[in-house]
Formats: sequence, C-alpha cells, structure tokens
Amino acid sequence: MSRTPRLFTVPASAPFLATLAGALLDGDLVPGFAPRGDPLALASATVFLPTRRAGRLLGEALLAQTSGATLLPRIVPLGDVDEDALAFAEEFTEPPSSVPATTRRLALANLVGRWRDLLRDDDGRAAVAAGPGAGLALADALGQLIDEMAAQEVPWERLDDLVPGEHDRYWDMALDFLKIAREAWPALLAAMNAIDGSVRRDRLIAAEAARLAALGEDAGPVIAAGSTGSMPATARLLASVARLPLGALVLPGLDTDLDEAAWRGLIDKEQPAPSHPQYGLARLLALVGVEREDVKVLGAPALFGRERLLSEALRPALATDAWASLGNAWPATVGTALADVAVIEADDAREEALTIAIALRETLETADRTAALVTPDRDLARRVAAELLRFGIAIDDSAGEPLSESVAGRLARLVADAAADELAPVPLVGLLRHPHARFGLEASALASVTDALELMVLRGPRPAADADGLIAAVAGFDPRNFHRTDPRRGIGDSERSIAADLAGRIGAALTPLLALGRCSHPFADLVAVHRAACDAVREGFAAAPGDAATLILAEAFDALGEGGPYASDMTLADYASALPDLFSAWSVRPPLDANARLRILGPLEARLVAVDRMVLAGLVEDGWPAAVRSDPWLSRPMRAALGLEAPERRIGLSAHDFAQFCGAPELILARAAKVGGAPTVPSRFLQRLAAVSGEVRWHDTLARGERFRRLARLIDADPPAARISRPAPTPAVELRPTMLSVTEIETWLRDPYSIYARHILKLRPLDGLDAAPGAAERGSAVHEALGDFAQAYPEALPANAETALRDFGRHAFAPLEAFPAEHALWWARFERLIPAFLAWERMRRAELSRIVAETGGRISLAGTRGPFRLAGYADRIEVRRDGALAILDYKTGVVPTAKQTAALYSPQLPLEAGIAARGGFDGVPPAPTADLVYVRLRSGNPPLEEKSVVGTDASAATLADATLERLETLVRAFENPAQGYVALRRPMFRGNTGDYGHLARVGEWSISGEGEGE
Repeated sequence: MSRTPRLFTVPASAPFLATLAGALLDGDLVPGFAPRGDPLALASATVFLPTRRAGRLLGEALLAQTSGATLLPRIVPLGDVDEDALAFAEEFTEPPSSVPATTRRLALANLVGRWRDLLRDDDGRAAVAAGPGAGLALADALGQLIDEMAAQEVPWERLDDLVPGEHDRYWDMALDFLKIAREAWPALLAAMNAIDGSVRRDRLIAAEAARLAALGEDAGPVIAAGSTGSMPATARLLASVARLPLGALVLPGLDTDLDEAAWRGLIDKEQPAPSHPQYGLARLLALVGVEREDVKVLGAPALFGRERLLSEALRPALATDAWASLGNAWPATVGTALADVAVIEADDAREEALTIAIALRETLETADRTAALVTPDRDLARRVAAELLRFGIAIDDSAGEPLSESVAGRLARLVADAAADELAPVPLVGLLRHPHARFGLEASALASVTDALELMVLRGPRPAADADGLIAAVAGFDPRNFHRTDPRRGIGDSERSIAADLAGRIGAALTPLLALGRCSHPFADLVAVHRAACDAVREGFAAAPGDAATLILAEAFDALGEGGPYASDMTLADYASALPDLFSAWSVRPPLDANARLRILGPLEARLVAVDRMVLAGLVEDGWPAAVRSDPWLSRPMRAALGLEAPERRIGLSAHDFAQFCGAPELILARAAKVGGAPTVPSRFLQRLAAVSGEVRWHDTLARGERFRRLARLIDADPPAARISRPAPTPAVELRPTMLSVTEIETWLRDPYSIYARHILKLRPLDGLDAAPGAAERGSAVHEALGDFAQAYPEALPANAETALRDFGRHAFAPLEAFPAEHALWWARFERLIPAFLAWERMRRAELSRIVAETGGRISLAGTRGPFRLAGYADRIEVRRDGALAILDYKTGVVPTAKQTAALYSPQLPLEAGIAARGGFDGVPPAPTADLVYVRLRSGNPPLEEKSVVGTDASAATLADATLERLETLVRAFENPAQGYVALRRPMFRGNTGDYGHLARVGEWSISGEGEGE
C-alpha cells in the first residue's frame, strides 16, 4: 500500500467527467497506467462514482476521447438516489439482505401508530397527530433518524444519557418511544432475517475497503471520483482508495483560494462551520491525512474563473471581515467572473418560469449548445416544462413525475376514491373519463355511454350509495319526469339500456372493493382487492409497449403487498386518502436521452454534469438552501447530545452544489419576488454574491437578466384589441320564439340574451355533478305539498287538516331524504309552517267559493307575423263568492314589490291575471282579478307573510291590461329583424347575470360600465 495518498481535484469551471476521463487515459491519475491507445487496458481499472447517472456519463466521456472499440473500466456507484444496494454487493454476500424500503416504511408506520394510539394529553385528547398521512410522515422521519444513527455511527445506547425532564413533555414522550423502538425494530428485523439498508450499505462499503486494502497492487488501478465523503463509511473507503499503490481520489471543486486560517476554521472543534460548502472536503482531507496544498489540480480553471468569486462569496461567516481587504484588483476579478452571468429577479413564479423557458429556448439557436435548469423546486420545474411546450419543446426532465400524478397512478387513486366515496358522482365521473378506464368497452363506446349515464343520474342530487344505488337509479330513470325543455327529456330507450349496462359493469368491477365498507381490514387485503379493481377497470385497454407508468404501478403494488403483513389495519377511506403518500416512493422517469440538449435536473442529478448554459432557479430562502426542518423525534439539543450532525450540514451540501453549478460557461441565476402571493427573501447565496460583487457589477448582471424578462413580456403582450361591447344578436325572425311562459317574460324584459340562448341556441344549463339540493328544491317541495293539499280540498278544509297537510309534506319532501342534513332542516321549517298556514288558510277561505291550485293556462296575442302564445302555471287561484278572482303565488325567496310590479319589472302575476280574464286557465271561469298576492314562506317569524302588489293607483284588472299591452308591444318589437336580444338590458339587475352571463361575457364588457344609463 502506498504511504502517500494520491489526491486530485477538478475546478468547478472545468468539465468534471471530461477532465477525469482525459486524466485517466493520459496516465495523470495512476503512475504507469496510461491506457489511451490500448482498447483493452481500461478494463483493468475500477472507478467509483457517486451515482449511476454519473457512471453512464463517464462511460460516454471515455468513449468520446478514444477511437475505435474500447472496453470500459468497471464503474461502480457508491450510492444511488433510488436504491441503497451497491454494485459490488454481488461480490460480498455475507450481510443479510436489506429490508425492502416499502416494507420498512409500513412496519415503522405501524409501530408509530400503536405508540400514538396510547398517548393522551391531560384532557384525554390524542397527543400526536393521527391519520395515515401523519403516520407515514412520522415513519419516514423515524427511518431517516435510524439511517442517520447508522451512517454517523452513533450507538442507540446514548439515548440513555439523555435526561428526562430537561425537555418539553413531548420530547420526553418521543424519547420514551425511541427507547422502545430501539428494541422492537431490531427484533422485527431479526424475525425478517433482514437488516436496514443503510447498515448493509455501510457493511458492504467497509468490506470493499478491506478487500482493496488486502489486494494492494493486485486490485489494479482504482479511482474514486466526485464524492465528498459525507458518510463516515464512504469517507473511509475514499481514504483507502487514496492510499492504494494504484489508487487515486479525485475531489469535486476543492477550494484552493480560501486563505489558510479560514480553511482551518471550517473544522475547528469549538466553532465548526457545517454550513460551508467546503466543510465536508475539509473533514475528508483531515481523515485521509493530507494537507490542501498536497492536492493536485487536474485541468485548468476556465478563463472566466468564478472559483475565486465563489470562494469569497461563500466565505465562513466568522471570516467575512476579509471582504474589507480584497484589494484594488478585486473589481476586475469580479468583472471577468460575472461577464457571462445574468440574474433574473421575476415578479412571481409564473414570470420566473416563462423567463427561464426563454433562456433555455435561446440556447437551441446555436448548434450543439446545451443548457440545463437546476432547481429543488419541482413546481417551478413543471411550470418551465409547460412553458416550453408553447415552443414545441418537450424537455428532458430527469425527475419525471410522481407515480401518484402519472396516468396510471391517477387511475389507481380514482378507483380507490370512487369506492371510498361509495360511487359518489364526482369521483365516479373522474374515473369514467380517465383515458385508461374501459370496463370492457371500446373507448368511443365508453365515452358515449358515460355521457348518457352522467346526464341521467349523476347530475343533480346523487343516487343512493354503492353499485346497487347506481343500478337502481338508472333503472328508475324516467324522462317523462322532466320538463319538456330539459335535456334529459330526450333520452331514449337505447341510451337507457346502454347506461344500465355500464352501471352493471361498474358494479361488477368495483363491488369487491365497495364491499370493504367502512370497517378496518388488513392492509394486504386492501392492496389485493384494490389492484384487482384497477385491473377490472382497465379491462379492454391495451397499454403501449414499455408503458413506464403502468410497469411502475405494478411494482408499487408488488411492494405494498409484500409489506402488507407488517402494516396496520386500515379502513378503505383511510387507504384511499393515504395513496398519494404510499405512492410517493416511486417516480415515473423518462428514459435517459443522451442527445438531449435541454434538461431539467435536480441538484443530485446535476452533479458532475457539464452544459454550456446553466440556469439555477428557485434561489430563495427556504427553497435553495432548503429550510432547516426540525426533527419530530429529537430536539436540536438532544441531537447535539447524541453526537448527530447539526441540521445545518445540509446547507453546506447545498452550498457545495451551488458553487459547482456556478462553474458553467454561461450562468443564469433566477428567483421570484413572490411565491404563492407571499414575498420571498433572496437566497443567502445570492445575497453573498451581491455583497462581494459590488453594486455596479451586480447591476450589470441584473441588466442582462432584464433582457430575458423583456422577451417574456413581449411574448405575452397582446396587440391592442377593441373593447368588447354588450352582445345583442339579431337572429332571423323565423327563428325567434313564438311562445313563452309568464316567468320567461320577466327574463325577456330583464335579459333578452337569455331568451336568445335558451330558445334560439337551444342551450340548457345542466345541474352540477352531485349537486346538493338548494333553495329551488326546497321551494319545489313546499309548492308541491301546498298545491296537492289545495287540490285535495278545494272548498272546505278537512277535520284533520294538520295531519293531512303533514302527510302531503312527507310525500313532497321524500326525495330529499337522501340528504339528511338538508332534509332535517327544511322539514323542521315546514312543520313550523303548518299551523301558521292553516290559520291563514281558514281566514282566506271564509270569503271563497273554491280554490283552483296548480293549474296551467295559455292565451294568444296578436303579432304581425302570427299569434304569440303566452303560457302560465298558477300556484293558486281563488274564486271568491262575488265571482272575482285572487291570484296568489308562493315565494320561498325574495318577493317583488308593488312598485316593481307596476313598473313591469316583475310581470308574472299581472300576466296570470290577464290569462284568467280571457278564460285561459283550466277550470277557472273568465273573470276580472281583484287582487294579486305573493305569499312569502319564511324560516323566521312569522313563518308566513301575505303581500298584495296591487297599489292604490290602479286595480289588478287595470294592471293586467297594461301588462298585456306592454307585452304585445314587446312582441311586435322583436318581430323586427333589427331588434337584438341585448344582454342585461335593465342595469339594475346586472348583479344577477343568470345562467348565460358567461356566454354573454358580462364580466368583460361590464367592467368599463358599457351601456350605463340606457
């Protein structure tokens, strides 16, 4: 073994892997080993790299620098973002297998859940947040703590040194649990004949270090590159490699510019600087026993040389006094370093994403140039990818998308949600509209039958729960129950048949899952039944070959099923709500595109990658670097007492990544002033760069960034457009309606455009999915009960009037029983109305001959192109003993005033009086009307209020004649082809835009006050 370790470093501004490949081929790393030109010699070498991705890229770099066929060296990843097992595990099988990650997660969640269920505070309430999501989060934190203890070689016995009572009560409870877990968890692992992945990894690394040390020169050339040795076991392996006779250790971006005093202060025992980017490398050099000046530099820093600038900007906090003595040459150094740096300070995340997309797109204007976006903010990354689509660019995103957000993952979630909600319309329609859902049908057939099923039973109040309720709702659907203008009226027998078939298919696919109900079940059973339901829903769908999302979903189900026996029991509802968390361990990543010129990379994936333009985005505090999150199991003092690293160590790793990424030839730094509407604080890295760069030089970088912001504004800038005017369509006269109801006449006066949309465009508003009953349904039930009562007893009240009215009410309110809360409230109000209504009824009937209730009528009015028919439906017409009539209308909402009625704003009752005067109502003799009355049915006191709208200026008959005359004038006006159907003709009603306000674009033209004063 060599007595003198051999260490190298590659400057941040030099391409790491290309420089490493060149040094390996030219013999600069291992004396006497220069395999350039020998296609077989490289195969005798071993290269350790941080990740599998780096290994693939090194292979490409070696092939790019050799000619002809060449055998590559053995490239071994020290660790990988997706798995703990190391590539050399096949050569050393002594440790037990590692517990599968999902099994461990579920088992730890079960352990945490049992502990949480036993905890209660002084009031008897749960002391720890409950629910599957909270349990999985605590399990993840516990797993991370277990890995930290293993990686940093902290024995669990040190928990005994922590003194209870010195901390908050919660920390004492957590400490008690950790003492239980340190015994229970190893016992469970022993029963599985497994160990934690982190423990196995460290054993394998230690075994490999021992193997290499024992082999000495026989190990051949061994190179470890790109790692900072953040874990003790990895650091010892790196040290062993550096000491091998044919070994070499290549460090990424060792700071050779920082002064010696500041360098030694990084690992000072009294005041270390774990948040500094060089902290890990300083510890590694101390472990290897090498001074910084003994590390050789491979390659040369680029001419722009930002290493010095970054070294000063990220200088330890205790040494920033050196900024005051940077010297007269410093401005020139900064100017050179920042010459190709742009800083984008966007207003918000949307502008930041668009500006970055433009910067990336600009790179493609020059042949062979490459660019990458690096950000820890996945929302920002997705925004940028979406913005690039406007240029027709599908960018290579190494992180992919979470399984739960993929097409296959969404299907699995929709299946679980639909079953957990007992086939409620919203999740069921989402499932039926999913592109992978088939239920054994062709896609086009399923789409058409879904339309029919949705229209028949899923819009409006929901059907009864589960598959039986859905099937019964379809079977009981009768289009004759709907108004002639309702779209459901036109549903025929064939559509009802195919809808019934689909309801049966839904039941067959989901009944096993629905049968789980609301009870708890073994987790493995939930997974198995859920998986079978997903397969049944997908029956008939042919996945594309190599469909990554479907394959990964199957992998997730396999892993969840394997870990099921160790998980706690769950209800179906809890399982459905936990699915996003359960799927969070899997991502659907696109295949690596070696020729991609634009990429989105996370900080881990971007290490050792070289591009021409690097965009570092999301540079705000709590984003980059990430916020230092508290450990739910150990407080900061408890962690320090155990000897665990301070959380600030993660800031140091993030700072090292930032410094490495700043070595690209062109650099763009971006941040948003606001995220989610809240102001942000610039990243400390940006603030330090600005501080050492000086105001003038930093302003230049902002000016370069402003160019991209101007381009973004130009892209989104619309040409001047004419102001939208209030619509007034003028359809052909023969298309215009020749029959309207009395209630539609009010709409015609108020908003002619609504008449145009309903009767000429034939548009009908649909009920919302799973729409709970509202005021309209309550009003209909009350109207039905009172109308049926009056029809049953038109002349005299029965002896048991209260019982009879209550029975009619029960029948009318029966459809609302599917909504217990609404039914209970509204039925209580109706029962309170009964005595008041009957008292009012007895008073009214004293002067009546009889009552005609719920009767329809119609008359014809003269028009220039033919008769115009006016139809009406009266709630109640009273025939008085003197032969005169009184027309009443029940209102559960706002009642029009006499002034509004006289001004013809609310012409319903006068028009009904006009119909009655001409004998248009069935069962009502022609007679003048003496009174027009609105009966308001209220929830308050009094529950019933009578209000006549006949004023002192004119009788009801006079008001009826004037209203009919005004209507005839209106009819003749709209027989003129030039008369348009103006939207919201009467401004006093503009607050209520009706069912067609969005079609009339009221929100656009009304902002400027267009049409005011008409």
